[in-house]
This record gives sequence, structure tokens and C-alpha cells, in this order.
Amino acid sequence: MSRVRTDLAIPRRCRIVALASTVLGFIPGQLLAQTQGSWLERLGIDKLRFSGLGAQVGRVTPYGIVPANSYSLQADYGELAPGWRVQFHATYWGSRFKDESVQTYADSLENAISDPTGDAEVVLGDITVSDIVLGADIRRTYLSGRWFSPYVGGGLATHVVNADGRLIDGTFVERATDVIAVGVAGSAGVTLRIIPHIAVEGQARYDFLSLARFASLRVGASYYFDNPASRAQ
Repeated sequence: MSRVRTDLAIPRRCRIVALASTVLGFIPGQLLAQTQGSWLERLGIDKLRFSGLGAQVGRVTPYGIVPANSYSLQADYGELAPGWRVQFHATYWGSRFKDESVQTYADSLENAISDPTGDAEVVLGDITVSDIVLGADIRRTYLSGRWFSPYVGGGLATHVVNADGRLIDGTFVERATDVIAVGVAGSAGVTLRIIPHIAVEGQARYDFLSLARFASLRVGASYYFDNPASRAQ
């Protein structure tokens, strides 16, 4: 079976990273500015400030799809309340359906074909899939301000999913998998503030939406404009 070309992957990722950086830096700030003076201030949202920017790489394992690398940007907007932090994030990953998944679909097509002569043939090919995720998480952090800070969190995210391949082009299957869907996610991890302003992070995450669910492991680093460790001393 043919394989997905990778010579165009890097430029596409660069465009996605540039767009995600703009979204993470601009949209949350605009939303917060528009809520000034409203009842949202009572929830502490007026306290949020753009306080850190980071990047992560990871591995996603969607069901029926070849595991793939993920690339994420995250913007930290500080504490909503003591021990509760808000983060916005953008993630991209791309892969293809496993050969056995494609074969199962092709077999179902063959079984549905009336072919007395036995000449009908289903031509196989890769079915690629990609996901662009924009979301927001609320984290419950422990030992906040210390060099070692575990956390658990959850949030909402919008997934822009696209599937493509000769076997599904122009069919209802392609239309069903080219969607924009809202999902929920849960995460747990640890942040290590090893030097002032810079922290490394490890995270386990599980995303759930109507047409897919998958786990991922991520590692990364962030730059914080403040230094919580100095305030905790």
C-alpha cells in the first residue's frame, strides 16, 4: 500500500504553528478585555493575565489510527483563584488509518457489491487523517509556586478533523469525518521549575469527542514572565 508523502509536512506545520501563536496571544486577551466590568469579574476572570508561553511534543494513540506525533503550543493566563490556573492551547497531529482498518472497510464494500462475474475489485489506498485542536483547560495545581508542582485538569476543545483518501473521496464517509467537533479532555501532569522563569512539564491527557477518543503523552517547556518560586519563599 502507498504511504503518505512527508515532504509537505514541515511547511504545513510551520503555518499551523504561526496561526496558533497568533490565536493564543490575541483571542484570549480580547475576550478578557471585553468582560471587564461584567459579572465575570466575580469569578476572578479579570485577574487573568498572559503570563507564560510554552511548547510540547507528544504521542497520540487514536483507535484504529497509526500512532502519531503531536505538536502543541500553550499559553498560561495565570491563576483564576489560588491553586487554579487557566491555559489555552493549540495542537496538531496527522496520521493515517491502520491497514487492517482500511481492509475491514474494503471488505464491507465488497460484501455489499452484487458481482455475478466476480470481476469487481475495490482499490485500496491510504486514508489520512489530521486534527487541529484549539481549547482551554483549568488546572488544579498542588504545591503552587514550588519547584515541583503536580496538577490535574480538564477543559473543552474544538477539533477540526479532516480525512482524505482514494477509497473515501466524495463519499458520505469523507463527509462524516471532515467535521468540526467540540470535545472534553482530562489531564494530569507535573511541572518542574528548575530555573527561574523556565519550567519543564510532563503530561498525560485523554481527549473525548463524538467521533473519536484518544490518549496522549506530552513533554515540553514553558517560559513564564513571573517567578512564582521567588514569591513562595
